[in-house]
Amino acid sequence: MECRAVLDIKSSSTVTEKTLLLCTGFVFEKALYVPYTQFTGEFYEDGQPMFRAGQVIRVRIYLDMTLIHCGMPDEVTISRKDKGHRIRLHSRGYTLLLAQNQPYPRINSNVTLKSLCQANLVCSEITYEDPTPRVGNIYVNEGSTVWEAAVAYCIKASGRYPYIKGTNMVKMNSADAGTVSYYSAVITEETSAMNTSMLLSDVYMKELGEDYPFEAHDTSAAAMKIVRSRYYPLDMQWLYDPQVGLQHKLDISNKGVRTAGLTYEGWKGEDIMYRASGGGDISGLRINYLRTVGGRHGIFTTVRAYDDRYGQK
Repeated sequence: MECRAVLDIKSSSTVTEKTLLLCTGFVFEKALYVPYTQFTGEFYEDGQPMFRAGQVIRVRIYLDMTLIHCGMPDEVTISRKDKGHRIRLHSRGYTLLLAQNQPYPRINSNVTLKSLCQANLVCSEITYEDPTPRVGNIYVNEGSTVWEAAVAYCIKASGRYPYIKGTNMVKMNSADAGTVSYYSAVITEETSAMNTSMLLSDVYMKELGEDYPFEAHDTSAAAMKIVRSRYYPLDMQWLYDPQVGLQHKLDISNKGVRTAGLTYEGWKGEDIMYRASGGGDISGLRINYLRTVGGRHGIFTTVRAYDDRYGQK
């Protein structure tokens, strides 16, 4: 299995492609709740480098013939080694920009996922599930991000959390996600875990004045004798749906509370929200995290499913 990088190199007014074939090691990750894909890797070439690190303007990564990552050159280092040079890359997908841009604070009325995001951020590399239902009154708080607005839209439109499909596509629905079989996989590890450190039990939201008339409570936290209360000011983002907003605060505190996962030899091309077939405890669940690592010992992929409020929808 081959990992290769294709770099866009800008020189004066021209952009050329440079393909790196000899990968000495890499890590690729993506996950639900993380609004971008991420790649870190090192490549080796004989001879002198034909470009400078500062000329790289885009990074694309392929496993065999499949494009798994397209993103910005967060960090590029070129250094001489023996009779050649090594190129170290760290890149995050363009959808990261959704979490790094603050939209104009206002009420966005009658919007779809695509129209809401594109009204607040223009980037040709990012695509969106389309069509999606029209939702009225998505309020963008001052200091919030475009990604937070997209989350609010998806919760109101479907009760689902947005995720990144492929390289840079923002998706809400998972009904068309594929299935991956692990029955014949060479599994090197199986895991199950629980993390209740962020779990909230009781949340309250203020109205005008000193009262907190809106409240929501989590029975699963109460069953574990966990008491964590939070009091919030009136959140304009949920002005028209305060109970939905409070329930979301409980639900997001549950993210990744229970997980099941496995590591196997190779890579099967799975994506976030694919449904696993086989593989012990992960069988029948949607994949919410994946990490593929390549090196001198081969390629290994770790997949995990979150048994929480959004991961299996």
